[in-house]
Amino acid sequence: MKHLRLVPGIVGLIAAFAVLAFVPSCGGSEASKAAAGDAVLQLHETGDPKSIDPHKAGDVVSSQQCGLVYETLYQYDYLARPAKLVPCLAESDPEYDQATLTYTFKLKKNVFFQDDRCFHPSAQGEYFENESEVERADVAAGRNLTAHDIEYSFKRLAALPDSGGFWVLEGKIEGLDEFREKATKLKGTSWDEDGEFFAYFDTPVSGLKVVDNYTIQVKLREPYPQFLYAITLSYGAAVAREAAEYYGDQLTRHPVGTGPYKLDNWWEQKELVWVRSPSFREEYFPTSDAPEHALWRPLMGKRLPLCDRVEFRIIKEAQPSFLEFLNGRLAASGMDKDQFTQAMTTQSELTEEYREKGIRLRSYEEPTIHYISFNMNDSIVGTPAGEKGRALRRAMSHAFNRADYITRMQNGRGTPAGQITPPGMVGHFDDYYMESQRYDLDKARQVLRDAGFQVEGSGDDWTTTDPATGKQVTLTVMHRSTRDSTKDYAVFLNNMGRRIGLNIENELMTFAEFLKRQDEGTGQAYDAGWVMDYPDAQNMLQLLYGPNKPPGINSASFADAEYDRIYKEMAVLDQEVPEQRETKLKLIKQLNEILDREVPWVLVEFRKIFSLYHEWFIPPPWEPANAFAYTYIKFYYVDAEAASQVSERKSPFWPGFILLSVILIPVGLMGWKVIQNQT
Repeated sequence: MKHLRLVPGIVGLIAAFAVLAFVPSCGGSEASKAAAGDAVLQLHETGDPKSIDPHKAGDVVSSQQCGLVYETLYQYDYLARPAKLVPCLAESDPEYDQATLTYTFKLKKNVFFQDDRCFHPSAQGEYFENESEVERADVAAGRNLTAHDIEYSFKRLAALPDSGGFWVLEGKIEGLDEFREKATKLKGTSWDEDGEFFAYFDTPVSGLKVVDNYTIQVKLREPYPQFLYAITLSYGAAVAREAAEYYGDQLTRHPVGTGPYKLDNWWEQKELVWVRSPSFREEYFPTSDAPEHALWRPLMGKRLPLCDRVEFRIIKEAQPSFLEFLNGRLAASGMDKDQFTQAMTTQSELTEEYREKGIRLRSYEEPTIHYISFNMNDSIVGTPAGEKGRALRRAMSHAFNRADYITRMQNGRGTPAGQITPPGMVGHFDDYYMESQRYDLDKARQVLRDAGFQVEGSGDDWTTTDPATGKQVTLTVMHRSTRDSTKDYAVFLNNMGRRIGLNIENELMTFAEFLKRQDEGTGQAYDAGWVMDYPDAQNMLQLLYGPNKPPGINSASFADAEYDRIYKEMAVLDQEVPEQRETKLKLIKQLNEILDREVPWVLVEFRKIFSLYHEWFIPPPWEPANAFAYTYIKFYYVDAEAASQVSERKSPFWPGFILLSVILIPVGLMGWKVIQNQT
């Protein structure tokens, strides 16, 4: 009988995988660097932020990252519902002169930018070249924030041609549009090397007046009731001139703000790590005696931020991130449709099994709309196609079974959207539903026939042919994800198209690529969504205002003279003033009627969010939700000891064991074959 012999390479592989099988995951590539006793908040994203430059960050992911390090004049009260603005960098509420349309802001005197190389004398007049330049010996203390920083930041938002955020101030501040026009010509497409662009920021703008180091006045060109909300977005963040000029286009990698955290490291497609900023001023958790705030009472009066370290893990797929959450290595988690079925009862309550594990549920209606935006410049589905294009848009809208989509694809987490403004917002009408957005397959096919298309078929299999080409009509929808749930949605759209004879093709891409293509206007239709920036219907209706076409936020490139005229009249009305509110509601109804006629979007649903969190994590209040704030993480609390105990108890033995088994079986068979051949 011959003795079995193991090939040395196989022995090494077995040993390596055996070790891997029993080594627990660290919950982040750098998590081991956290100091003992630190409160570490671990969250997850599906991809990197587009930018951590606040004047370039327009999406939710990027805005949240900016909110960790940058601050604005005002912020949202953490506990107050409905949403309420309170001072942040400002010392108090602004003074407003209605006759001159002038705001006067007083700044806090104890605000400092974080320590950074850009403030060192040796960095003045220099440009950042590479990481080797940023040596700890050259880091200088961050300086005091002044009114000049607010002035500079408004100018910078206007001057950067790739900011994408000037829409919040465009046409609003006296002299700022003229400043922008010249600045964008100076900037061009590359960073300034001769100083002309930088020097231009010394040019005065009549609507921005620095009264003293801690007082600035902003004069508007027209009433703008949303102004304070608008400058509370990341676009209104205070950026130090030294940082912007030293880091240039690399500021996104080296954010320098006044906020509670500073960026420790950013590993692309892997992790972002933020640590407490030692220069952050004294700010404390708000207090309240309201019974509904009892959960947060132990935190009231504590100094912010409550967590020492925040780690964002980049996990693209839903299942791995959900497993990390179940194992205690993420504080909170969303749920895809399969996970929802696993965790929830048929009454949409958390199962007893999950509750016994210390997992809790939060649910809330988010002021968000999901829609498909048509490119109105497209020759097939847009304005150039005339009545045929309008018929295709309307037919797709009639063919979209929103109730079925919400039930099957979203586990009932949402309500069909029949108008632009989400429920709970001023400008949403409970008794109104656009006729163009009603599900009706027969009507969809008739609309196509009336426009001259040939529609033939039966059941769920139809073909719509354009007589001008003799070919079936094909439409392409771009998607902002490559996840399995997006692939399922693409199949849903394919099947929807078949029922009215359209060939619906789908392009799946990363969120960053999707935003790029959308900004360029290079697509036929976009599966899109918008989370309201502030509680005013104007924020939604501006998405279809003609001057906001790409690279602005009007991804549809929708241009309608009547819509634009009514929108401008509606936008300057203050919903807090009763007589203006009544007029504003009438105008919003008229805008909906225009959209019902032209159908630049297929409205899909208003979403309801269900997410899970561990009991050792205290999340923000969600009933009703405040989806407008991006600076809330400084209020988040993690019981560090309880969190570490959960993570240690759930060391992932089984995933490693399964990996070991899957790899060793074929390796063992291969080794056996080698041995047999040698004998």
